Amino acid sequence: MLHFKKGEAVEATHPKNPENRNRLYPASVLRATNNNRLLLQYHTLFSDHPPNNPLRYSLPLSCVRPKLPDLLNPWFKVGDPVDAYCHSHGGAAWCSATVDDILENSRYAVSFWDEKGNVSTERAVIEQCRMRPHREWVHGYWVPPLPSQMDNNIQYTSSKPKKLKADETYKPPEMVSMTNTGNLRFKIKYSRRQLKESKFKKGRMVEVRDEDEGYEGAWFVATIVSSVGKDMFLVEYRDLLADDGTHQLLQEVVYEKFIRPCPPEVPSVSSFKQFQEVDAWYNDAWWEGVVLAVVNSSEYFVSFMHNDVLRFESSKLRPHQDWFDGKWVMASKGSRELTKKFGDVMSKAKNLTGNKIILKCLKSLEPELEQMPRILMSGSRNSSIQFASHLYKGAKVEVRSDEEGYQGAWYTAIIVNSLQNGKYVVEYLTLKTNDLTEQLREEADASDIRPVPPDIQHRHRYVLREWVDAWYNDGWWKGQVCGFACFRYSVYFWPTKEQLEFEHCHLRPHQEWIDGRWVHA
Repeated sequence: MLHFKKGEAVEATHPKNPENRNRLYPASVLRATNNNRLLLQYHTLFSDHPPNNPLRYSLPLSCVRPKLPDLLNPWFKVGDPVDAYCHSHGGAAWCSATVDDILENSRYAVSFWDEKGNVSTERAVIEQCRMRPHREWVHGYWVPPLPSQMDNNIQYTSSKPKKLKADETYKPPEMVSMTNTGNLRFKIKYSRRQLKESKFKKGRMVEVRDEDEGYEGAWFVATIVSSVGKDMFLVEYRDLLADDGTHQLLQEVVYEKFIRPCPPEVPSVSSFKQFQEVDAWYNDAWWEGVVLAVVNSSEYFVSFMHNDVLRFESSKLRPHQDWFDGKWVMASKGSRELTKKFGDVMSKAKNLTGNKIILKCLKSLEPELEQMPRILMSGSRNSSIQFASHLYKGAKVEVRSDEEGYQGAWYTAIIVNSLQNGKYVVEYLTLKTNDLTEQLREEADASDIRPVPPDIQHRHRYVLREWVDAWYNDGWWKGQVCGFACFRYSVYFWPTKEQLEFEHCHLRPHQEWIDGRWVHA
């Protein structure tokens, strides 16, 4: 029998219709009661007396299952079984459905299932970020299996489902489980051979690579918690928190191929050279990059795999090392290999050193350079030149609006040209002219232009009073989280004194562009 712990996140049926397992509501376990029942507190259902309090209800153990682990949402195909997170019978629930059609802007048309698992006439359009692959919980296993359950010991056969006897219990070395949603039968065989000794021991500090889009080249520091099956480990991240609101460190099951030991410290490194491969500490991870330009003895411009260029102090950098065949090797790639990994680093370096960008000095501009794209410069007592690398023709940027009612909004644009008065002509990507015939173009001050912030895929729940950017009216608006319920957030905008609701996928962590670098708010 599966035992649930106090406070454990689960999914449960509706109290008024406990037999419908195609509508599952997020909840937490309060305690076990008599007769194999659990007292739950629902997250999206609320009581009438007292009003607006989370509903507490006792359900049979058979109506409760563990929370399905967070998975990377794939692109679904027509006919795929999915769970859609939407409002149902008084609260948000994961509702079983089938994909009917693929629409624009990452949306899908789905048909929901009835209590018996048949496709009903109820349809809806759901955004991809509110969908997940459908899975059944059968005799303590997920069907289809999770990636952590899939190894060489799992075999699949196509045959008619065979019902297990009521008194059948788990007995190694073999267990057979079926699902009533199709002709799928899987058999898990437990090998008697002794597993080879793992090279990652419990408690060892390691680095874990993230393969998600936008995280290429990022390595997160973690600790090995335990070995899980074949070539997999449960790790606990040092700098990432779980998204369940407990403020506990995030734990994940990771394949061994995405884990490496922490690289050894390289002694006597006080400076870095142009085009040297480095790791930069940014957003709670070490990111693989290459030095594009040396600002001074302690500051550098670094380019990454996703083409962002950021400025770092030497204390935030380390020489890049490759983990190859069980040994650490100091990186020493040629120009072709660097281009393949980081893009056209030579062109980006030329932009930074002034071949394609004018550096506006404190004194005056050279007359022959006045026709080239200009870049904002500011001086200080200790330095004669300081520049920003994002103001050049064709650069993708964000432009701030100071018009009344639009304060705090940033709109994505492309720099079209530079003007003699220190301004730039920009073409907005999301705004059109009044007649809607072409993209809107405007003049903008350099002080109102910034590069597009690096993409941070925020997997975890935003917390109260956290600063965020909300996508609203074709722009990113700075606001503060003032309330949330599951996947929806209330955000307060101080300049306009408005409060609006947003889904998780329409928010991003707020970042400030300060002195040529991005700073997380």
